[in-house]
Amino acid sequence: MKVYIEEIKTYDLNKIRIFLNELPIWDELEDKKVILIKPNLLGAYPPEQAVTTHPVMLQAVIDILKEKKKTILIGDGPGGTVQVQSVWEKTGIKELAEKNNIKLVNFSQGVIVIKKGRTIEFPTTRYFWEADTIINISKYKTHSLMAYTGAVKNLYGLIPGLKKSDYHRDYPEHYNFARVISELYELTKEKLVFNIMDGITGMEGEGPSAGIPRNFGVVFAGESASAIDFTASRMMGFDPRKIGYIMDSLAIDNLKPEEIEIPEKWKGFVFENVKIKRVKTFIKILAYSPEILKNAFRKLFRYYPDFNDRCTQCRICVDSCPVQAMILKKNASAPEIDYSKCIKCMCCHEFCPHHAVYINKSFLAKLLLK
Repeated sequence: MKVYIEEIKTYDLNKIRIFLNELPIWDELEDKKVILIKPNLLGAYPPEQAVTTHPVMLQAVIDILKEKKKTILIGDGPGGTVQVQSVWEKTGIKELAEKNNIKLVNFSQGVIVIKKGRTIEFPTTRYFWEADTIINISKYKTHSLMAYTGAVKNLYGLIPGLKKSDYHRDYPEHYNFARVISELYELTKEKLVFNIMDGITGMEGEGPSAGIPRNFGVVFAGESASAIDFTASRMMGFDPRKIGYIMDSLAIDNLKPEEIEIPEKWKGFVFENVKIKRVKTFIKILAYSPEILKNAFRKLFRYYPDFNDRCTQCRICVDSCPVQAMILKKNASAPEIDYSKCIKCMCCHEFCPHHAVYINKSFLAKLLLK
């Protein structure tokens, strides 16, 4: 299984289009009429913050699909209670859609289709199933709970609205939530004709929304989302074998790591000094230590959401909390958090459009997670 990687330092539409157009995938669309493009539109962030898929990536794909006279849709289900129109506008997707006369679809509205995985039931948007095929265009980022997020986890946007938060509540630990992601991938992967990942400007640090933009200067592409994630996470500095959903997704694709083919230039390549220490340490200690050390670590290694002075009392975190652990009192500068209820799903951290939620760390956490 091939993963195509191209070094592209800036959002140069022509370079991106040439790279994608030369890939041996487009003939598979010959008998497909309606193509749904699924970008990462996590929230209402401008492209330069590197939270969402850059519109130039979508434009390159749109140009190719237009030449092939396809009907194109663009859709996603942003997180939390943020207004989807605000997401379309801030991310530049509304302008892109109007320019190209393309319909935008909100995955949190309309008919919901229930799909049953091996052990988990998922409500999903009908738009995904009604399209002839899907092009998945994700973003290259770190993730505070899952360590890394890319092609496979981008499919989590198929779940409508606040239902996403319910899975954080019910499966709060890394490997439990990994099962949610991999089961969803197993249900949906046959609809994916191609996966593209925007790594020109990605995110390091405490992603997926409050991290630091970084120019990685690469674009990934391939038929297998799991193969892309295995390759891209390794290049970011992770051991993908310790990221649960990546290995589960490879198994779903019936792939072994040694069967993934990448260009010679990128074999063994790892980006230098990527800020992943926090999430990498979390996975390493909790997943691979003896149980007695895990228990001690859990007691001493603490982190939890808290608020800084950027809070505008917008209530997005309050309304998005899956366990109702927050309350915003009259005249308060920020919501109060009931930590006895808080499951540390970090939905508040992920969904806050103002970066008003930060991670408060214990002494041990500060030592390990500088």
